[in-house]
Amino acid sequence: MKSTLMQNLRFVPYIALLFILSCSTVPKHPPVSTLKAYVAEQGGWYFSPYAPAFVIEKPAKSFNRIGTPSARLDDDDEEQVLVDPSRPTIYTRKTTFSTARGAYTNLTYRVHFEKVPFFNLGWGDNVGLILVVTLNEAGLPVLYTTVNTCGCYLSFVPTSYLPEEAYPEDWDRKRQNVYGESLPGMLDFGGAAPEQSRLMLLLRSNNHRIMDMWLDDPSSLYKYVRVKTPMKPLKVLEGLSLSDGGATSFYETEGRRRDYVKNSQKPWERLLMSWWALDWRVGEDKKLGRDRQDGIPFYTSLKPWARKASDMRNFPVFLQYWGWNL
Repeated sequence: MKSTLMQNLRFVPYIALLFILSCSTVPKHPPVSTLKAYVAEQGGWYFSPYAPAFVIEKPAKSFNRIGTPSARLDDDDEEQVLVDPSRPTIYTRKTTFSTARGAYTNLTYRVHFEKVPFFNLGWGDNVGLILVVTLNEAGLPVLYTTVNTCGCYLSFVPTSYLPEEAYPEDWDRKRQNVYGESLPGMLDFGGAAPEQSRLMLLLRSNNHRIMDMWLDDPSSLYKYVRVKTPMKPLKVLEGLSLSDGGATSFYETEGRRRDYVKNSQKPWERLLMSWWALDWRVGEDKKLGRDRQDGIPFYTSLKPWARKASDMRNFPVFLQYWGWNL
């Protein structure tokens, strides 16, 4: 038995090496012919120059396509809130914040999908993804922050415009492991103006996780099947039109689920995670408020004692919690 154990232990260094390599290498991209790129329409005033291209894996499946949150009345005049995958929308918002080091602008881009299918931890409807582009006083993008609309799978990708002293200690500028996905540790603009590059986000099928992101020449978009996608203010999600001429919010407006996305319950996460995360609604998608007076906590750490510090609504404190010194 001892010899068998020793034989098995011989493979531990190789397994560890494979894990390290998987964390530090660029993930293999699917063939371009199998992808679809959602590209923001021009004319989005402040937002167009910094808007990413969302590159979708397996777009033939409706739940992989970026959609538009919609509302309707069923035959019993009951309200139904869903995401329509036949027409995409990117929702945007501009906010500002200040630290001891300077003043910054956050550009928020939010998209939603029909669902995460059954055989996934995040199974549920009306799921979404958020990108926050942080600009310095010169209007240069210094940091990209991505998170699913449940507060899950948070990632930070700094750019070459971010000064050295703003990085967390021992930050790896090559690659980083983000809950099993390999993302760049830094994106280099090479001294060029930001409008000469397009941020590309490659989204994984089923769970809508970001599997890679990179900067590319805007002309590279022509190799993809492209979908021109309108941008609308994030506020419109709080007034979805109904067939009877009325309107309703994409978020619950009262009760214990106030400010959570309607119909966004996550059965698997509730079953497997709520008891140790101490949150019955763990994994449920929610509104990201402008500040701490707007909406419910948008925490990004599962540590119950870190919910306030990791709340994205207070962006300077949120950054400090995760080690950034902007």
